[in-house]
Amino acid sequence: PFFFSWPSAIGIEAWKMLLNGELLTNLWVTGYAYLAGVGAACVLGAMLGLAMGWWRYFGDVLDPYVVFFSAMPRIALFPIILMIFGIGDFSRILIVFLGVFFPVLFNAYMGAKQTPQVLIDVARVFGYSHNRLFIAVILPAALPYLIAGFRIGVTLGMIMVVVAEFFGASSGLGQKIAETAQLYETPELYAWVFYTSLLALLLVWGADYFERWAMRWA
Repeated sequence: PFFFSWPSAIGIEAWKMLLNGELLTNLWVTGYAYLAGVGAACVLGAMLGLAMGWWRYFGDVLDPYVVFFSAMPRIALFPIILMIFGIGDFSRILIVFLGVFFPVLFNAYMGAKQTPQVLIDVARVFGYSHNRLFIAVILPAALPYLIAGFRIGVTLGMIMVVVAEFFGASSGLGQKIAETAQLYETPELYAWVFYTSLLALLLVWGADYFERWAMRWA
């Protein structure tokens, strides 16, 4: 029980958190940082990645930097971010943004870059304008890659925000997991882990639904 507790004890603690409002309070803190970081990363990463794939010279210039930062463990930057910006929402949002931005950017870039040349040539034969060519050909061809990047971002963003809260937060799901682990409050620890996993599962289901909706346009 010291290491794993009893399911009944975990259930009681989970129910208490739900009734006394502690769950909703910490869920709001985590959800705010998660949505802000993931949302900004998906939008900006998709825009920059598609631009790199569409304008080949621009993509060739930035490609080494994208590969370099994509391979970097962004969580290693968190101590630096804490020193510069301090403990607060912005630090957590920034680390989530950095964790999600580059996978989305890389997927969008590869999707736009690998658009079959025959599709582009046919569109030009039919007199498509530059903008219409991008909307009607490049974007649908890159959409499967882009959706894959979003899916990676959804799950990776949850990991990043929880890990960020381990070290630089006064509340949130990750902070509560770290706190209860340090105090050896095993039932509470597993209750927080359960709620965090449940939230991650709901986010993945949401990403699946968005994928089915978006792929109709591919």
